[in-house]
Amino acid sequence: MTNDHSPVTVEQIGAALTALGYFDHEITPAEHAEFAALNNHPDIYRVRLVNALLGFAQREAMFADGVELDEENRFAAVGEQMKAAEAWDDMIMQMAFTAWQIERAMLPLRVSAPLEESGPLPVAAVQAAEGLHVMLGALGGTYAASAAGDVDGIAFQLEMQRAARGLLQSAIDNIDYVLDAVDTAGQ
Repeated sequence: MTNDHSPVTVEQIGAALTALGYFDHEITPAEHAEFAALNNHPDIYRVRLVNALLGFAQREAMFADGVELDEENRFAAVGEQMKAAEAWDDMIMQMAFTAWQIERAMLPLRVSAPLEESGPLPVAAVQAAEGLHVMLGALGGTYAASAAGDVDGIAFQLEMQRAARGLLQSAIDNIDYVLDAVDTAGQ
């Protein structure tokens, strides 16, 4: 989003991707229209472009994070991400933004974990990520409900924390299952 909170256009996103070398040429308005039509909906095309830009930026961040930094500078670097996401000085936005990142990160695992051949550890990873996602959402919801004096909202968020605990316990149980199987096989 731009500073005035209006979404960036597909042309702006395409120009950024071209400038970064993702596309080998400037995408014309006609090409943008053609790509949007191929996706049967202009929002789908925009979402795909934004995600391509996000993936490019995340890959660069992954490589950049390989640099040796002390904790203060590492925190400041991540702070730049939070500032850009307009979540730097808003605890509720920080929880929502972090929960969103976790939910997105676990999507590939969520697809493969149910496969029988994947075993209990990928399932445990999904359960742990989902538990953390729910826990962060409930934490943000608790902050918001507390600020509004919403007792029912706080009670609901406590139920969400119980759900998060259940997911995390299921993850631990799946890990224990594997460790017990290894221990039994080693005897």
